[in-house]
Amino acid sequence: MLMVVMVGMVGTLAGCSTPAQRMADCQAQGISKDTCYLAEQNRQNSINNAAMKQAMENAHDAVK
Repeated sequence: MLMVVMVGMVGTLAGCSTPAQRMADCQAQGISKDTCYLAEQNRQNSINNAAMKQAMENAHDAVK
């Protein structure tokens, strides 16, 4: 049972990358640092906006 949980956790984390890693990957493609930074900021903003939208929907549903 523990082995199954460990394999599942490793599989889940394998797709994760840090902002620094994404920046390095972006720059390795020959894209400027400024453009990579902007793309990372846009990525984080879209994630935050989606989370906020979902939180607002959840709050609205809880009031009903």
